[in-house]
Order: sequence, then structure tokens, then C-alpha cells
Amino acid sequence: MAIIRRILKNFLLTVWMLIIWVAVILCSFGSYWKVQRRLGTLSLIWGKGLARIFGLKIRIVGDTGDFKGGLVVSNHSGYVDILVHAAVFPIRFAPKSTLRKWPVIGWFLICGRPIWVDRSSPRKAKTVARQFKDSMDNGIPLLVYPEGTSTDCRSGILKFKSTPFAAAGENNNWILPTIIRYGDTPDGEPVAWYGDMTLLPHLWRILGYKEIRAEVTIMKPFKPDGRSRKELAEFTHRMMAEEYEKVSQVKV
Repeated sequence: MAIIRRILKNFLLTVWMLIIWVAVILCSFGSYWKVQRRLGTLSLIWGKGLARIFGLKIRIVGDTGDFKGGLVVSNHSGYVDILVHAAVFPIRFAPKSTLRKWPVIGWFLICGRPIWVDRSSPRKAKTVARQFKDSMDNGIPLLVYPEGTSTDCRSGILKFKSTPFAAAGENNNWILPTIIRYGDTPDGEPVAWYGDMTLLPHLWRILGYKEIRAEVTIMKPFKPDGRSRKELAEFTHRMMAEEYEKVSQVKV
């Protein structure tokens, strides 16, 4: 049954990708920021479609309705997070540049014209910071995973890198902390993709599940109010670590 499920999901993914590529072309006319807003809405539609194909059952705790633009901050447990967040927010992603070449996820991200982050190139840091600022100033939610790597999503939240917070602090843009968690899988293996796990075997396993339970906790947004990027990183991490401790006591 799992094999049939994987074959069907791969077929549906191919069809959905083709539909979205056509939609991206149709959305690509007009001024830069109008196009970017349309792509944000399209990424939400695409994310909801991918969630259905992957069998993601997403429970949202909290309210996203009042958040109109700024920095969405989340803990990170691998590429499945991208699918979940795309189904919750009309966001612009800021992924690592290495994700360009990934199957499915890479193609998905390219469609949304993300801000590619190359951590090996300090020279590009100023360009990325400007793109962060411009996106938030134009009311587009920008998603970041400031841990800088993925974890097992069971052992707390790693210390945050402060760079993603610089642009939010510069123009006092809203910051929205969120927590993502996953339920148990039928085989007891983690949904998280982290450490030295190989991508394709993990993706093959994920495609075989009938459903994956995910929970996104939406915390209260706040303004930087003069805090430096390092202060913002520490403040946000402290808030999220405390919330993580609370929600981790409840099964997804």
C-alpha cells in the first residue's frame, strides 16, 4: 500500500508543479512588489495543495489574521517545515542557496522568488539584508529559521544567529515567533530531517505515510523597539524556548 501511495503522490506532485508553473507565469506581470505579493498568495495556495498531497494534517494554535507583514521566526526540523509554513502563511522564503538544486522543494522555492542566503559569502550579506528590509517594508511576511540548521525537534531550540534580525530592527518591523512540532509516525521514525540523514531515502519514507500530523503555535508578535539584532535574537529565543517547554508537554 505504501508503494502505491508513493507512486500516486509523485504523480500528483508532478501535476501540481505544472499547474503552479503556469500560475507563476500568469502572476509575473506588473510592478516588482505587486508580483511579489501575488507570489506570496500563490505560495499559500501551493503550500495548501502540497500539504494535501503529502498528507499533512496541520493544527494551528493561535491566530495569524492580524499579522500583515514582518519577520516570521520558527524553529527548524528540516524541509517538511517549508511545506507546513507555506500552507499557513503567504510568505517569502529566505532559504540556503544550496536548496536551489533540491528536487520538489528547490523547484517550489524558486517559483516564489525567495531571498537566497549564501552563508559562505560575507560579501553577499549586505545584499541579503537589503532584500530582507525591502520585503518587510512592503508588507510581505518573510520566514527565517535562525537556528541555522535543522534539529530533531525534540531537544529544545538551538541558539539563534542574529543576522536575520538586523533588517527587522532597522525599520521596527513586526516579529512573529512560531513553534513547529510533529506527531509520531507509524514506524516511530522522526519527521525531522537533520544531522547526517540522506535526503532521498527520508523523502521516500515521508511519501509513504498516509498522514503526518503537524502543529504550528503562533505566539504574540512584537516590535523591536530599539533592540539591537543580538538583543532581538536573544529575546526571541528566550520567548520561544519558554513556549517550546510548555507545548512540548502536549502530544501533537
